[in-house]
Amino acid sequence: MNNVNVTNPSFFRKYLDSFQWDQILHNITNIIIGLILLSLFFMILRYIGKKIINRLFNSYQKKQSDVSAGRLKTLHSLSTNAYLYILVFFWIYSALTIIGIPVGTLLASAGLFSVAIGLGAQGLASDILNGFFILFEKQISIGDYVTINEVTGTVSSIGLRTTQIRGNNDSLNYIPNRYITVITNMSKQRMKAEINIRINPDTPIDKVINIMNQVNKEYVPKRPTIISAPELLGTVDMGDGTIAIKEYIPTTADARFEIQFEFLELYLTAINKAGIKLPDNHILFGTNH
Repeated sequence: MNNVNVTNPSFFRKYLDSFQWDQILHNITNIIIGLILLSLFFMILRYIGKKIINRLFNSYQKKQSDVSAGRLKTLHSLSTNAYLYILVFFWIYSALTIIGIPVGTLLASAGLFSVAIGLGAQGLASDILNGFFILFEKQISIGDYVTINEVTGTVSSIGLRTTQIRGNNDSLNYIPNRYITVITNMSKQRMKAEINIRINPDTPIDKVINIMNQVNKEYVPKRPTIISAPELLGTVDMGDGTIAIKEYIPTTADARFEIQFEFLELYLTAINKAGIKLPDNHILFGTNH
């Protein structure tokens, strides 16, 4: 039996010379060029597709004024994500084909790998299905103030796989759609910002109420977060020997404090401008459902 001296430099030289380097370099060059052209093609498709989706939704928004802005943003985001996922899937499939990997045979023969892919696909399918029902039933929209899985904040994005919640501390929380079981949507609740303005016994009540009505007439139509006309109840006994003018302003849940402080400032500015004197402790406000 002949022994091969692998330490001999001529052995390695002959071994390397046995490769068809010209053909190998030619194949590698073709693969690189193919991947570059494929990527450029899909980048163009991505750009054109997003332009078309944006134009369609902008046109739809102009024609359908009865659809909320949050709802349109949600559907717009979902459509864009779905389109990008489809592009990524076909890019990966095409790239593997260019490299020379038989995708179908690989998936059929790789038993354990196929099981892992199947389990991952099952979770992905669950995410997509649950996300579809969330959107179809209009449970939440972008901009809604919600509590999901003990996370409270504003919905910033609804995707095929995850829903993103911007927390009150400005943190961004990613929640897989399949884990969303209970949603508390506070933006769909009717909240009331309560304002009580204490007055003196000799305060001209009718004049103060008229000033508040004038403020409401001017500024309420400019605030879309006010969901119905303010309820000015008139004078009430505060239970401590004082009286106040009480008003409820129905708002969305996430805007009640903003509306409360804004309209309080507007009322006080207008009342002071009219020369009406109020008690030193003239302000009381709260929130009600």
